[in-house]
Amino acid sequence: MSRWRSRGLVALVVAIVACTSAATAQGPVDPGHNTAYDVASLVKFRAEHEASLKTDTGWLTVAGLHFLNQGENSVGRGPTNDIVLDLPGVPDQGAIIVLKGEQPYIKAPPGRTVTVNDQPVREGPLQRSGLGKPADIVSFGRVNFFVHYSGPRLALRVRDLDSPLRTRFKGLRWYSPNPSYRVMARFTPYPAPKVMDMPNILGDLEPFTIVGTVAFTLGGMDHQMVAWRSGQQLWFVFRDLTSGKETYPAARFLCQPFPSAGELPLDFNYAQNPPCGYNPYTTCPLPPPQNRLKISVEAGELRYGN
Repeated sequence: MSRWRSRGLVALVVAIVACTSAATAQGPVDPGHNTAYDVASLVKFRAEHEASLKTDTGWLTVAGLHFLNQGENSVGRGPTNDIVLDLPGVPDQGAIIVLKGEQPYIKAPPGRTVTVNDQPVREGPLQRSGLGKPADIVSFGRVNFFVHYSGPRLALRVRDLDSPLRTRFKGLRWYSPNPSYRVMARFTPYPAPKVMDMPNILGDLEPFTIVGTVAFTLGGMDHQMVAWRSGQQLWFVFRDLTSGKETYPAARFLCQPFPSAGELPLDFNYAQNPPCGYNPYTTCPLPPPQNRLKISVEAGELRYGN
């Protein structure tokens, strides 16, 4: 598989993760204009979103992103390693990750083994993410990592199940539910989806599938946003005039069920922070120019922390 295609699969995985909670909470598209606002579903969505962050594989356990070089990359707690993991349970000399092209391999220190998928291993290839199979997990007690693409580069995604971001988590903050931020929009699909490279907060380019545009009126102004596809969801990465003030600076995410017809509701009460809104070791896409709204969207999730 080419590097470009594998990067596209990684971007797709990010999109599916971003939209999973919204898909379970919002239910089917309701084209009606006059139905009572469903606060109960919104409250359920927000609770599920917060709970997902606190799981072992939630964004709060991510504890590092370390890019790999071709050849040998020593990993361990000792300061002379190429990749220093100064985390509890990591030995001074943990492992060596060998990168040959796009294929990573692992070698244990002499006379030892390293734990891969809960099994002792002396050396062998590592399954990276983005190839249709689960990535191999290398673990040192409560710390683990796997190999994946971040932009055009392969990297180690490190998790610490006892990360302070997780153990000191204080909960999320939201705007109060406001039905006026649920608007009807007109979805115009492209004749064929377009794959375009979009920048993330590190300046790397990631390929995303753009499937069309939505047009709507909000705050007395007409707007148009481009929509990315994530499974059976439309995924919007957007910014507005609250960004950098009440809400996270880079962007927020909004996911909606894929419409069966041209009209669909956009409910900004479901807007949520991207992973990088909680954790500096994650990467997130930036909004395309069309999705930078010139109004204040005082709905959805507020900036994390104080």
